[in-house]
Amino acid sequence: MTRNVTLCSSIRTRNAQISSSPQQLATADDLYDKWQDKILYSSYLDSITLKMGYRQNKIIESKMKRYEKYCSQRSKDVQPFPVVLKQIERDQFDLVDTGEVDPDEANRQLDASMVYQMPFRRVGMAVPKSTDMEEEHDKKLTTGAWMSDYEYYDEDEQSDAASFYGTPDPKEPSSHIPCGGCGALLHCIEPSIPGYLPSQLFKRKSKEQLMTTICQRCHFLKHYNIAVNVTVSPEDYIEMISSIKDKKALAVLLVDLLDFPCSIWPGLAEILGPNRPILVAGNKVDLLPQPSRGYLENVRQCLTKSIIDSGFARSNIKHVSLISANTGYGVEELITRIHNIWGTRGDVYLVGCTNVGKSTLFNALLRSDLCKVLAADLVQRATASPWPGTTIRMLKFPILRPSDFRLYQRTQRLQQLRDEQRAEQQLRQQQAKTSGNAKYATLIGHIGRTFEKEKLESHDHFSVTQRTGGDAPILTLNEKNERYVNSKWCYDTPGVVQPDQILDLLTTEEILQTVPKEIIRPRTYLLKTGMTIFLAGLGRLDYVSGPDSIRVILYAAMTLPTLICNTTDAAALYTNLIGTDMLGVPYGTENRLANWPALESAPDILVHGAEDKHLTVCDILLSSAGWFGINLPRDAEAVFRAWTPNRRGVHVRLPALLPTGLALRGKRIRGSLAYRVGAAFKAK
Repeated sequence: MTRNVTLCSSIRTRNAQISSSPQQLATADDLYDKWQDKILYSSYLDSITLKMGYRQNKIIESKMKRYEKYCSQRSKDVQPFPVVLKQIERDQFDLVDTGEVDPDEANRQLDASMVYQMPFRRVGMAVPKSTDMEEEHDKKLTTGAWMSDYEYYDEDEQSDAASFYGTPDPKEPSSHIPCGGCGALLHCIEPSIPGYLPSQLFKRKSKEQLMTTICQRCHFLKHYNIAVNVTVSPEDYIEMISSIKDKKALAVLLVDLLDFPCSIWPGLAEILGPNRPILVAGNKVDLLPQPSRGYLENVRQCLTKSIIDSGFARSNIKHVSLISANTGYGVEELITRIHNIWGTRGDVYLVGCTNVGKSTLFNALLRSDLCKVLAADLVQRATASPWPGTTIRMLKFPILRPSDFRLYQRTQRLQQLRDEQRAEQQLRQQQAKTSGNAKYATLIGHIGRTFEKEKLESHDHFSVTQRTGGDAPILTLNEKNERYVNSKWCYDTPGVVQPDQILDLLTTEEILQTVPKEIIRPRTYLLKTGMTIFLAGLGRLDYVSGPDSIRVILYAAMTLPTLICNTTDAAALYTNLIGTDMLGVPYGTENRLANWPALESAPDILVHGAEDKHLTVCDILLSSAGWFGINLPRDAEAVFRAWTPNRRGVHVRLPALLPTGLALRGKRIRGSLAYRVGAAFKAK
């Protein structure tokens, strides 16, 4: 397939999704003819070339040209399609749409009437019926039958079969029981308020049953990965975090290493108080590429500088850890720091912006030595989802008191675990070097427990073996028990909405496409003055002035396409290609794309060259989409202009997060502005 055919197909596909209007479909070729010469590079178009190889691609292009010429000549010899049959086809499908004719019968009649074999598309052809499983799944999502997953719900009693939310009851008072997934108080008053349950569920459940129930929003996130909109303002988040200000507590600040300083709330230092002890945890370190041996120390220093620049006093920062809440890397070290620095002098709060991984870390700590042993069976896990703002209210678990003997036992276990992990790491490095597979280079840790249930706290009131009122087991944690009123707790706080982030503009599918799920593989490009590079439809970087050509490194999810053009054509290209596969995110209906915020430029960025041309000078961050590492010759200067929706989250990171990232680049692609996709790690 040629570059031309691919571009035309891309535009046709997106136009078909946006609207079925024949006028719009007819303009696909016009768009292609107008813009094909304006695109200097497209990762979407060149992906086929890279897969087949340069030589094989040239052969395919030659065959396609001969085939197009053959089709053009053959079409001149084919008899024209009878007008009467066109009319028959249109009338048939008009009847199908009104339900007067069975679709299968209409298809059979049309097949019988086709005397001439013509290359036309039958737009109204009836779609084959889906399988019973697909129909049942669609029915659940459209009729509210997802409620059947709940034990006490009778979906036959729904008054409105088309309701997506069930039936609310504004007259029913709210409960004082929090949702086990997000912490919001359960109620059946209004679907847009956090903690909502349909009245059919809410009224039938006893207090004990509600204590083990999650709200409708958490249910959708957990089972369908669908986010139900709720009405929560940023002021409510800040007010909740402000309650920590007058308390003696340790704050564990989580930062997304792929999105900082955008994942650091600018006013958080003032909200927490001037003397608040802080433990910084840089999350998602497992997704960073590994260009050199000492890259983690440079990441730590870069993160520390960014935290200080955000208003936190250096004296308040007790430690900076690099962790992965998903793989467990560094979590045991973080727990050790909490024990050694803080102990049980006060509560511990996990704080940070939305989507930094607080709920995932909360679940990891729940099964670790930080949590009281038997309490882990009684505390429901937080809802972890890529959707921003998953946790609405504070979830918590009791902290285990780390006596000297327990700390000694824990140290012995970690020492044994460290030896095992060292041997495992050497094996994984050898596998990564031999196979070249990045999964073996992923940073992985193990989270375990030092203390066994049967040896400790056998008479603890957290225990599920305790009985109350007969044979009913304790299924919830009684925090008001006199023995635990003075306990210290670890809280999972709600995420603070950062105005620099663009994740709240995206749908769930677009977030999954934007947020990396595996080690980032850097993509390197050659830019010349007057060129622009697009990162999907989420942002762009203009090379305004400087040396004739430079190299930039993109760190972003591989699912986000890139496109390079001349800056003079950038605005028009963006307007015409937004919503197509060429730019990827965002996509959707015509109305959705019409409401998408326009790209706006931040002030020009002046960058000075480094002493070594192979070192990345700085990073230019484009909000939550990714960042570009800039490489300049020695003593050179260059000017860049960055664009994002509503000018959100344009930041210059100096020094760069990965200054040796250019070492991971692939070979230059012949006749292209791009290099082959780089490796995720440097073989040691």
